[in-house]
Amino acid sequence: MNFDFLKLKKNNLPSLKSLRSPIFNTDAYWFLALCLFLIIFLITAVIGFRLFYSQYIEDYKKTTISENLNDLINVSRLKSVIEKRNDFINKEVSLPNDPSL
Repeated sequence: MNFDFLKLKKNNLPSLKSLRSPIFNTDAYWFLALCLFLIIFLITAVIGFRLFYSQYIEDYKKTTISENLNDLINVSRLKSVIEKRNDFINKEVSLPNDPSL
């Protein structure tokens, strides 16, 4: 004789995780993708900040410039080149005869 009324009624349904084994762990891959995105974002932000800082703070311009600019630029050569350019621009141009006439 079975006395079923003496046993406590339990929920005999298995859990959902036991019904199907996890083939693709979405939580782990989602966390991995999020961490990878944050690492790439931080690296990009650091590189961008360094470029921004060096461009707009202008640390590279702290070198002193000498007052004697004639040593840096050959003034006489520059003047001769400007004169040659002006002579070339102001030179009269003679057009050849039109062969189609």
